[in-house]
Amino acid sequence: MAFLKWEDYIIFLVTLAFSLGIGLFYSCRGRKQKTTRQFILGDGRMSTLPVALSLLVTYESGIIMLGVPAEVYMYGMQWYMSLLGLFVAHLLTYYLILPSQWRLNITSIFQYFELRYNSRGIRLFVTVLSLLGMVNFLGNVVFVPAITLEVIAEISMEISIIALMGIVLLYTIIGGFTAVIWTDVFQAILMFGGFFAIVIKGTIEVGGVANTWSKITESGRFNLLNFDPDPTLRQSFWSLFIGSAIAGFRLQFSQATFQRIKASQSLAVAKRMFLTASVLFLVMGALAVVSGGIMFAYYDTIGCDPLLAKQVRNPNQLMAWWIRDIFHDTPCLPGLFLAALFSASLSTMSSLLSASSAMFLEDIVKPYAKPMSEKTSIRIARFSVFLFGGLGVLAAFVISGMKGPISQILDVTAACTKGSSTGIMIMGWLVPSSNALGAIIGGTVSFLFIGWIAVGKITSSGTRVNVKLDPASTENCRMFNESGLKSYFGQNLFNESSVISSYGQNVSDIVGNSIISTTQASTFISEPQGLDILYSLSYKWLLPVGILLVLIIGPITSRLQARQAVDPGLVVPVCDYLCRCFPEIVRRKFRCGMKYPGIDEITDGVKAEPNETLLTEDKSKHERGEED
Repeated sequence: MAFLKWEDYIIFLVTLAFSLGIGLFYSCRGRKQKTTRQFILGDGRMSTLPVALSLLVTYESGIIMLGVPAEVYMYGMQWYMSLLGLFVAHLLTYYLILPSQWRLNITSIFQYFELRYNSRGIRLFVTVLSLLGMVNFLGNVVFVPAITLEVIAEISMEISIIALMGIVLLYTIIGGFTAVIWTDVFQAILMFGGFFAIVIKGTIEVGGVANTWSKITESGRFNLLNFDPDPTLRQSFWSLFIGSAIAGFRLQFSQATFQRIKASQSLAVAKRMFLTASVLFLVMGALAVVSGGIMFAYYDTIGCDPLLAKQVRNPNQLMAWWIRDIFHDTPCLPGLFLAALFSASLSTMSSLLSASSAMFLEDIVKPYAKPMSEKTSIRIARFSVFLFGGLGVLAAFVISGMKGPISQILDVTAACTKGSSTGIMIMGWLVPSSNALGAIIGGTVSFLFIGWIAVGKITSSGTRVNVKLDPASTENCRMFNESGLKSYFGQNLFNESSVISSYGQNVSDIVGNSIISTTQASTFISEPQGLDILYSLSYKWLLPVGILLVLIIGPITSRLQARQAVDPGLVVPVCDYLCRCFPEIVRRKFRCGMKYPGIDEITDGVKAEPNETLLTEDKSKHERGEED
């Protein structure tokens, strides 16, 4: 039964109204801004903190508010190591790539591919992959608040998905990119407020910080360092930290990030923005991880694990169920959490729709259409927002039938598209000798191979069983049955009296409706055979492997095609940036014959200048015969 009170609904509705109000405000204020570039990139005068908060909530959506706590509840806090790996990747791209990206005078990041590889086909290939990835991401994001409303307010998930998408479509279409930025700022504040309320209230309910920490550590959930090298292990230090350090490059090469870089008023502001957002990722992730640990401590304290007791049908509903329990007698706080969750999802949805609109117009329509007026371009951009919103709804319905934490579902379903597109982008910036042939072959192989593994992981029943940590106590559950244990551990029971543990820890026997502690039991768990070994590859390795495939296959196959001249402004001399202690003769080898401004004029006495015309949209327009 729904437990929200009238004041909770008021807070929730005010939040949605405020988001729409921002869109209306910037729609009226920006009537004089009639160019497509302004609709997609804003006025280019944004300051550090608003854009940093917008970048944060673009990627830290409702997934981190529901999926990560559920992850910690079942598997422990080791997930946080992936954020540390991402931070390393962000520092590298901040130093190597961001300055060059900011100088690009383009609207869509994928225009880079046509400039770099001199191939419109590569640009179209990566754009299509990225749009598919964005639709998938959008479906995951809209699914999160919908499944929460089903628990908290007993509103049909299907109705929630359609209604939420309608709200986001409205303020994204009428307000443009500037409205998206300022709505994100408001929603980021709500996200932090919701997390702090959860952490404080949950800790109080458990009995204080000391008692909470004791239950987290005794249950084995403070498991940050696991150095097991087995690649089929669901999570380890290697897949989380090293894998994420590779996969983290994807953030720098997405359209949503590029829009925020270009929205900054100067390079210094863009760099501060990106670094601020990178630190905020660590803070937001820490709050999500701590929330999951406190949630486990709470249910262990009251003695009723909601997963085993079948009080929730999906692990992604755990957080919503916990909110019902700890805030049932606290006015307004349930509404605050719901507002925070919806704000997290709405901000990501609007950013994804804005980015998809930019890509569709600049990379799909304009290169293959006759010159059009700015008015027509804006109409197409707004239509594309509506188009991708509809596709996101369809994706959400498909995702609703998948099992597991939503953070895992997203990593599996997005790996093939993100791995291929990110690998091609990294290769373009860091490997001067790469060309269009290497990009298309490497990207295609990566997409097909990782896509094959992802489908196998979803459909195969013989993959490695994911080992969960011991559940919370169930001694005080009113209703408890054997099916709850089966659904939690992900394996069949061998008899009616014992629960078999696959990870060698103490387990429990079922006697009526109570749980009695017993000694360790042994069992035989069949290992994956044949292709199931491949399908058992950790979901955290899928994206890094996809990127590495492109970086291995792409440069090799590039040798089959004659090398073309590359503008030095489109390639980064990575060895000169990261290996300055190497002798000049070694660093020269890594430049592959390229002459970079600021480097080669020092060593050769010859000044190398980037071809600025290649860094502007005017060059592309001239080639297509377009006029301003």
